[in-house]
Amino acid sequence: MLTTENPWHVHLGDCIEHMAALPPAVFDMAAFSPPFPKLYAYTSSDRDIGNSEDLKGDAKLHLSFFYRQLVRVMKPGRVVMVHVAQIPRMKRSGGTGLFDYRGMNIRLGERAGLVFEYDWSVRKNPQAQAIRTRSRSLQFAGLENDRAASRGSLPDYLLKFIVPGENAVPIDSDGEVSRNDWIEWAEGCWGDIRENDTLKGDKGKEEARGEGDTQHICPLQLSVIDRLIRLYSNPGELVFSPFAGIGSEGYVAIKRRRRFYGCELKPEYHAAACRNLNTAERVAKVGVQGTLPFDDFDDSPVPLATVPVEPTPLPESEEPKKPTGRKRKAVKP
Repeated sequence: MLTTENPWHVHLGDCIEHMAALPPAVFDMAAFSPPFPKLYAYTSSDRDIGNSEDLKGDAKLHLSFFYRQLVRVMKPGRVVMVHVAQIPRMKRSGGTGLFDYRGMNIRLGERAGLVFEYDWSVRKNPQAQAIRTRSRSLQFAGLENDRAASRGSLPDYLLKFIVPGENAVPIDSDGEVSRNDWIEWAEGCWGDIRENDTLKGDKGKEEARGEGDTQHICPLQLSVIDRLIRLYSNPGELVFSPFAGIGSEGYVAIKRRRRFYGCELKPEYHAAACRNLNTAERVAKVGVQGTLPFDDFDDSPVPLATVPVEPTPLPESEEPKKPTGRKRKAVKP
């Protein structure tokens, strides 16, 4: 699908529709963060799963179609890693407590045929989360007013699924994961992840914003992605991220001598992903290890729709139907 001379591709468009046009069993590993419905709206498109106020309706239906297509394009016996968090119910909508987004993804993945095997939690700093989310449940004001409403910080979860079937190629490459690495990583909670260890930090988030954007971008930490890719893929294999964003998973995959295939719906994020993957490819070719300083990233313009030739779409009669919702504008959480 991709070669060492052309080790990555990011499709600009809807991942559910695009996966339906791909051959079956092509990806060796998948790692991604699905959009968080009701909490973050990244675009106003009716194809954006995050652009839904109805967690139990449209969002759930979109994700059910998504997981069914994902199982089809993954190789048997291979690993799918899904980064999620629990979603606070919004008071503006009359909600209280948390929506079990972790549980919903597990149930939908299993219904699609994946086998849920394990999950890691990733510690979040409660003070930083209180400032960022303005959650009264975490703030001192809430603690001192009525402790009945207080709770701890919300961790991230890394859900590990296995695709049914026998793994034809063992993940046993040398020099990827040492015994000392595994002693640390086998802990059920990863408490050593720096929350700002993302592609270019806040600078990268600002550069990926589109005109009129009201929402923030939240890329996954590079150290988390690095562990997952080293654990669950061999060098040269094809890593998939259906929600590529600014290319974090691809950036690490290319630097770790893997190939990468992604999908991204938002043109500004797609352009940022292309820039970041060009940088990763350049770094991998010269053999530089570690994260580059911010100023070393390739910020040259990338046309928003610059993509290689797409796979031939399935006949209309064979394309799966997916729900469409009423288009609405993105709003601040």
